[in-house]
Amino acid sequence: MLIVVKNAEEALLREIKIRALTDPTNRCLYWRSSLLDQDREQWLPSFLRMLESLLLSEPSQAYLCHDGDIFVIARTLTNKISSTLLTHLSPKLGPASSQEGLATLFEIGISADRLITLGRAKIENRKILEQKNTQKKKEEIVPVDLEKTLQEINHQMIETLAKRRTDREAPEIMIVEDDAFSQKLVTNALSNKYRLNISGDGRGAIMAYVTRAPDVLFLDIGLPDMDGHAVLEHIFKMDPDAYVVMFSGNSNKDNIMRALELGAKGFVGKPFTKEKLFQYIEKSPFIQAKLNKELNNERTVH
Repeated sequence: MLIVVKNAEEALLREIKIRALTDPTNRCLYWRSSLLDQDREQWLPSFLRMLESLLLSEPSQAYLCHDGDIFVIARTLTNKISSTLLTHLSPKLGPASSQEGLATLFEIGISADRLITLGRAKIENRKILEQKNTQKKKEEIVPVDLEKTLQEINHQMIETLAKRRTDREAPEIMIVEDDAFSQKLVTNALSNKYRLNISGDGRGAIMAYVTRAPDVLFLDIGLPDMDGHAVLEHIFKMDPDAYVVMFSGNSNKDNIMRALELGAKGFVGKPFTKEKLFQYIEKSPFIQAKLNKELNNERTVH
């Protein structure tokens, strides 16, 4: 299942228009989770897993809108699937009163106009909320003095960074991402296999990097206190061998080229997939070294 988070409303609107013309028998499940009292993160992983199993791995898309609502497009969606989802997830969804009118199933060819209207309304509402949030962030941001930040770091920690990373047996992945939902998606994808360290701002990332000496750093470009490219530069000043992969919802050529020129090993556009994350993790020379060491130890024991 493809999960769309970044600009989900625009992507949904485009897909509805295409399906209405090319494959109108496709169906769209409108899940009005903005009505629920529970946070989406508490039930969404179960929702997506169950939905994918009910669709029997049929190609499908889930659009996670900014207001919390979800649209799912697939050919074989039925009212029975919708009812099954609601029945199994009901204990996690809060009071029964908030679940009334939660799920509506549309056939795209018949209801294209209504779905298009819904998509346009979602886009306008998101833009209004983003403008308010942008203004609020501007009022809250305190400029970061990077030189002062670097002065606060214990230089012995910098000098021993590479050795501490090599000596540590368990791989560690560091995520620098300010969006709580994206943090949750990465955590769900990786936490069962790797030790994770998560930071939501640039200054905290620089400080935590020296302390944790991660084997892989996934670094978002759009951070609340500073530009991710600036964080990348300072990471490489401290650790020239750092293995860094950039995150961004704005996958334009300039962003990609600048990140690669600064030393990033790759670029993951949002929405990212679990497979893409693992692909970059497995390429890390630090991860490979740890796996080889583990294999050699096992052979020695046997």
